[in-house]
Amino acid sequence: MTVYPQEYKLNCTKIGFFHYDISMSIGSTALANYTNCLDFDNNCGGTVLNGAVENTVRYTVNITWDGMTVSSGSISQSTTGDQMYQCMLADYPDSNEIRMRNVTIKVPATAPSSLTEVNKTATTITVNWTALDSSDADGYVINVTSDTDTVQTVQVEGSSNNTITLNGLRELTTYSITVRAYQQLLGPAITISAFTHCQQKGIYLAYNENCYLNGSYFWDSSVNEVTKAISCVLPGTSLTTGQWVRVADPDDPVDCNSNNDSDPFRCTNVTSPDATINLYLAQGLSASQEGWYKCCLPTDCSDPNTNIIFANIFRFAEIESFTVADLPSDMTVYPQEYKLNCSKIGFFLYDGISVNIGSTALASYTNCDDRSSNCPGTELVSFSYTIRYTVNITWDGMNVSSGSISQSTTGDQMYQCVLDNPSAGDDRTRTLTIKVPETAPYSLTEVSKTTTAITVSWTALDSSDADGYVVNVTSDTGTVQTVQVEGSSNNTIRLNGLRGGTTYNITVRAYQQLLGPASTISVQTLPVINSINWTLVSSITQLNSTQYRIDCLTTTDINPSTDVYWLVNGVMKTPSGPPNNVRRFILNATSIKVNWTTSSETNGYVIEFTTGGVTRNVVSTSEDEIVLTNLSPMSTYTISVYSYIDLPSVNSTVTVLRFDVPSPVTSLSVSNVSNTGITVNWTIPSSDNYVTHYTISYTPSCPQLSSVNETVSVGPHQSTTTYSYTLAGLYSGMNYTITVRAGNVLGRSELSRSTVQTEARIPSGWPSSIQVLQVISTANRFTWNEVNCSERNGLITGYTVIISNSSITYNLTSTERYIILNDLVFGNEYNISVAAINSVGRGPFSDPIEVEIGIVPGPVGSVSSIMNATWAVISWSVPSYIPSDYPIITYEIGYHMLQSGCCPMVNDDKIDVQMLRFFNSTNGNAFTTRITGLDAMSCHIFGVRAYTDRGPSGWVFIANETLISTQFVTLTTCTQEVGSTNTVSGAVDGASIGLGAVVGLLLISLAVSIIINIYCFIKLKTYDTATAKQTNFDDDIPMQACEPYGIHKTKDAAREAVYECPDAIVNNSAIYET
Repeated sequence: MTVYPQEYKLNCTKIGFFHYDISMSIGSTALANYTNCLDFDNNCGGTVLNGAVENTVRYTVNITWDGMTVSSGSISQSTTGDQMYQCMLADYPDSNEIRMRNVTIKVPATAPSSLTEVNKTATTITVNWTALDSSDADGYVINVTSDTDTVQTVQVEGSSNNTITLNGLRELTTYSITVRAYQQLLGPAITISAFTHCQQKGIYLAYNENCYLNGSYFWDSSVNEVTKAISCVLPGTSLTTGQWVRVADPDDPVDCNSNNDSDPFRCTNVTSPDATINLYLAQGLSASQEGWYKCCLPTDCSDPNTNIIFANIFRFAEIESFTVADLPSDMTVYPQEYKLNCSKIGFFLYDGISVNIGSTALASYTNCDDRSSNCPGTELVSFSYTIRYTVNITWDGMNVSSGSISQSTTGDQMYQCVLDNPSAGDDRTRTLTIKVPETAPYSLTEVSKTTTAITVSWTALDSSDADGYVVNVTSDTGTVQTVQVEGSSNNTIRLNGLRGGTTYNITVRAYQQLLGPASTISVQTLPVINSINWTLVSSITQLNSTQYRIDCLTTTDINPSTDVYWLVNGVMKTPSGPPNNVRRFILNATSIKVNWTTSSETNGYVIEFTTGGVTRNVVSTSEDEIVLTNLSPMSTYTISVYSYIDLPSVNSTVTVLRFDVPSPVTSLSVSNVSNTGITVNWTIPSSDNYVTHYTISYTPSCPQLSSVNETVSVGPHQSTTTYSYTLAGLYSGMNYTITVRAGNVLGRSELSRSTVQTEARIPSGWPSSIQVLQVISTANRFTWNEVNCSERNGLITGYTVIISNSSITYNLTSTERYIILNDLVFGNEYNISVAAINSVGRGPFSDPIEVEIGIVPGPVGSVSSIMNATWAVISWSVPSYIPSDYPIITYEIGYHMLQSGCCPMVNDDKIDVQMLRFFNSTNGNAFTTRITGLDAMSCHIFGVRAYTDRGPSGWVFIANETLISTQFVTLTTCTQEVGSTNTVSGAVDGASIGLGAVVGLLLISLAVSIIINIYCFIKLKTYDTATAKQTNFDDDIPMQACEPYGIHKTKDAAREAVYECPDAIVNNSAIYET
């Protein structure tokens, strides 16, 4: 019974006839309901059982009970007391027989009453309640929670057991104690709040069911009622003459029965079992009465054996605490970080709060209102407006810093937290000191050293100035070791594990709570005597089969790097040093050439080369270069070159080579960007790479322009780490994608990429293909093509249009590639010219064209197609506008094959009218034509335009695909209308058996194709190429993948709703704009 909420199952098992309805419910709420169940299909999801009777099926409902509501899945029903469930079974469909079964689960209807705290200590609470009758309860469950979690849950058996002691609780803690009766399930709850004593013995303070330690702060506004009193408690004693006394006036204790400005308090007392005096304010607290008070129990404060505790009662706001947190315990971590916490308590309005060191404010907040949290503190206690302000501090040995604020300091660090109360209240200040040594250890001295250790000492500081020391050892490669030495008198240390012949910087700092200033010295360990490399010696051919004696000769005061000499047969036969300027070159996929120069006497050279830490070979030569062959590609080789006379030199010159294509360049960037040029910069691959050239590729964003590749040769051993290359002759205002690859004889690296835009200038080109389209009899639409992208010189933001004749001149602007005019005169001629505008200015105007208004028809409407393997039927509707004086004399149809497969979405700007094959329908009243001689399974573009005596209308295009064959027919089209894609596919499959079957299948295929396409033809949408240009900028429409056949209802801005079928209408904008 201790697990809550409670879960169980209801099982209703049906037998007999296989067709039925079944449900389970509580009251009028159906928890499960299944109809038209057929056992042989198991369509209602029951569990089939092997019973004695045929068609035995069990239905299960999972129930959750939370004390108030029964729920199963998303269905729930509130209930109290016993839970009564019903299972109903009815044969289907006539319900001739209805069977019902009921089940009742016992649940207490009421909660235990009169739950009361009987007794408590610091770790226990005893409670009892009025017992229920045995018919109403089998026992009880007691649940104990704190503000953090459930503490314990106890099950008590027996309805008469109505008292329990809860053990193992925490001091200073408030608990919620809940009691429920149970039978088969748990019943309703009763809850009380109780808190443990603050401690087993000794005096303490309590307020609002919370315990407070000695020196706690209380806001006067929070202790101004008898129910908000500060309780002073001494457990296990009886009150005699205890009292509260203001610390500033110890001879005038609080008069619990007074009520005036000089004594505004009232008291209530508890004599036993725990001596208690409760103190609260009967009226406002004056400025002279705020401050520290002490409570004395069980006797008055004059008794030297009494128990005393202090509390601060204040007006407005007060600083409750000012502390340091997270001081470092490991002094070897540097710089050091810690936190300052200043906690404010009391009145929610204050003029400001700040944390300072000296005169520098590390954090400062003004006009604070805790109700709106406008100052960034952390709320600790809501009812007393206790807010903690935290400042993160970093100490680097010289400066204290918090964020961007920094203050230099030496010695102890003294901080202040200042709270600025309103004018009627006193300001509050708290100080905090962090101990820091003021001076560095002095007389830091090297005591002794070996090849692997250094011993140093320093003058010890006094114990009041240091708790210990931190010794830090660094070399030119980084920190070697850091050691913390505890105790101010421990002033000598031996530093082990060092390398021979290496210079180390040794720094010593004293520490207390933080590290102080540093003393540093530099010490070099003794060098190591190098042994002879016998592998190198054996490779020198002139020493083979020769008997010789090898001696090591040293001076008395030895320095191994300069005072050790190897002799052969009593003669010094070692070169003074290795060769210089060792360089390596990749010759091919298996060979490397190595060369060098030397400045000392030598008989030859020994070359050792390794890969993967394994020695591959040692060779010698008398020349100043050598070719290493049979190497493994994609490996890294370490090559060491020694000089020798009889013995090789002690040291070698080492070079490392990645025997591979180079690593990619890094930090690719651009600079010096102008109208026509940029400088490309990059960091070359690391020195172990072999690079002979770089390939720079730059690709303009204009699709009509090609990428350009440039290759620059470089020396394979570059002393610099960066490289720059200038690209000239670029297009202005153009976006370029720039890639750089490093290369050698083995290939090129992975590419590194960057993008840049050259500086813009005014367009150098002008719009082309200016056209005039009659929208209606009183409105004309002027459209034009975009400026060639190589001549835009930046992003085109608008256009200037000049329309003029002998009577008028219009100077107009547009942000689109069209403009509509309503007041041009029918039959008049006008000159039209257009110029493009970018961010720099306006480009040149196009050559003017001369047009006569209203003499050509508008575009045709509703173009559609019916496709076969080798022919197409093209249909259209009459143009929306036809000049009254110039009737249509013919329609021109143009067509062109694009590609096989699913027709792509074709941008009308990409259609080359010059490639169209033309076909005329000479009857101006006919709106259908048949085009033959097409290729099967191919995508075709079809265009239609109307003609009068005065010229043609604009083209309207459609894209569609011819069928696969007469045996397997597929109608596959793609359409795009304002970003939508619709695709249709269908197939008629058949096998040809004999000539008669072939003919039959051909007729069936043709009939299916005609039916589908006529159905689509009735509902097709069309596209007007000339109109589409009005909103199309030069963005390509992406190819759309074919989707399953579908008819979609769409809306068109210029037509009523139509149904859209699968002919691919070439379009990327609204059908028509007016």
